[in-house]
Amino acid sequence: MKFALLLPRVATLSCLGLLLCASCTRRETRQEKGPSREPEFRVRTIEEASLNGLNVLPLRVPADLDLPRRNQIIAGYVNKQLPLRVRLQLNAYNPGLENVVLTGLDYAVLLDGRPLGTSRLVSTLSLPAGDSVRVPLTFEFNTYKFLGDDAMPALRNFALGFGDPRRQRLAVRVRPLLRSPRSHISQANRYSESVVMVPATPLK
Repeated sequence: MKFALLLPRVATLSCLGLLLCASCTRRETRQEKGPSREPEFRVRTIEEASLNGLNVLPLRVPADLDLPRRNQIIAGYVNKQLPLRVRLQLNAYNPGLENVVLTGLDYAVLLDGRPLGTSRLVSTLSLPAGDSVRVPLTFEFNTYKFLGDDAMPALRNFALGFGDPRRQRLAVRVRPLLRSPRSHISQANRYSESVVMVPATPLK
């Protein structure tokens, strides 16, 4: 008889245990989702852009490219060495619930929507939870192959607009390498969407 009376209590306790376990599992799942969110990147500002050593940031319209500047670009193209060197600042935002460390990133550069080249940045930066930091990035690629063999007539226009945020000529795709406070290292499985230059906003 006593055993029969205990059965409802045991069943009730079992149900409560299952509910508590389910609640803990849901809570743990929610907590795990936060830190696993990958940082978000944007091109904050382009600090330097040169084409065969010529500063192209101030060049906006064809009238800005006088004969000496045009000849400097043509000389590089004729020699099949027309390097585009860019120094910019990425804005990295960590939307997760815990601090992470950026130990490097693979990135792909697009110019006018077309792939220009890929490279890797080796750097160590702390990304506080819910905060943003700046990530300096410098790269150089030879644009001769990008332009092709019949680009001479288009060279003037090609040198224009690198510093104009409205044109957004440059885009960067980023795949970060991260380390959590528990020393777990992870890398995004794919490149992020294109991150392009946006008007500068104050960092928190």
